[in-house]
Amino acid sequence: MSNTPKGRAPWYRTPVDHTTLKRLVQTNDRIGLVYLGGFVVALGFSGYLAFLSIDTLWSIPAFLTYGGVWVFATSISHETCHGTAFRSRWLNETVLFLSGALVQQTPTGLRWTHARHHNHTGMADKDVELVLTNPLSWRGFLWGQLCDVNSIFYYVKLVVLLSIGQPDQEHRDCLSKIALRRTCWEARAFLLVYTLVILWSILLHTWWPVLIFLFPRITGAPVHGVILATQHIGLAQNARDYRITTRTMLVNPLLRFVYWNMNYHIEHHMYRMVPFHALPALHNEIKHDCPAPTRGVHAALKEMFDTVARQQFAPDYSLPRVINSS
Repeated sequence: MSNTPKGRAPWYRTPVDHTTLKRLVQTNDRIGLVYLGGFVVALGFSGYLAFLSIDTLWSIPAFLTYGGVWVFATSISHETCHGTAFRSRWLNETVLFLSGALVQQTPTGLRWTHARHHNHTGMADKDVELVLTNPLSWRGFLWGQLCDVNSIFYYVKLVVLLSIGQPDQEHRDCLSKIALRRTCWEARAFLLVYTLVILWSILLHTWWPVLIFLFPRITGAPVHGVILATQHIGLAQNARDYRITTRTMLVNPLLRFVYWNMNYHIEHHMYRMVPFHALPALHNEIKHDCPAPTRGVHAALKEMFDTVARQQFAPDYSLPRVINSS
């Protein structure tokens, strides 16, 4: 159980032996670099194919693939914002900045707002990452979430607002004054890079720099939207139990690799200090006290579509979660 202010119900966490937990929380530069290296290779190879496909019909599948890889930079920025991707702090902070630049997520802003998400997961009035509240509408679910339109516009607008020193209300609520100043300068650095890419295209009289360095975030949006939806969409809200507000999935090894094991999402929320590479082991420690994992993205989508359909007639409905043990 977590410590909470007097009068407030605590979050439920499945107990884990102290010695085991101490072993699981160990970070590792080597493992982090292997995962990072795999992402860089996949991004470089798919980007090269996308570059070769420009002005051909092959550009459609090539850029969809390239964008699909690109958006998994969010997995890297997410893990590094927790400080658990690498043991070395300088490496963690450097990778956080670079990966954040790919997906318009400022390091300081992400770290503070994401902490709020963990502290208030699924709380309609507190969770800043809870874009869609129950009951879900078809438009919000299909267009805003699965097509990722909400995310694209939010982060692009946010970078612009931060760069001119006008943070949105969520950042004002979550960040200290010092952190706000820092994230504004990070946004300015991001905007400078994006502007230089556009100027590069103008000087060369070609679209390829924009297509290679900015466009993939758009072509990869549906992949990002679907994967992000599997974490919490269709589940209960306003409940202090990650087992009913958060979804763990069993997925293939390739997706696990590029997703940095975030398919083990109940585990991640229960023990956020456990690094990504130890989440499968943590899953084995607590699975006796959690719902059976959803088997794959397809099954998660089926759960979500069924929930949205039911909520049109029963607004209070959320996916029932059968806990293996009490």
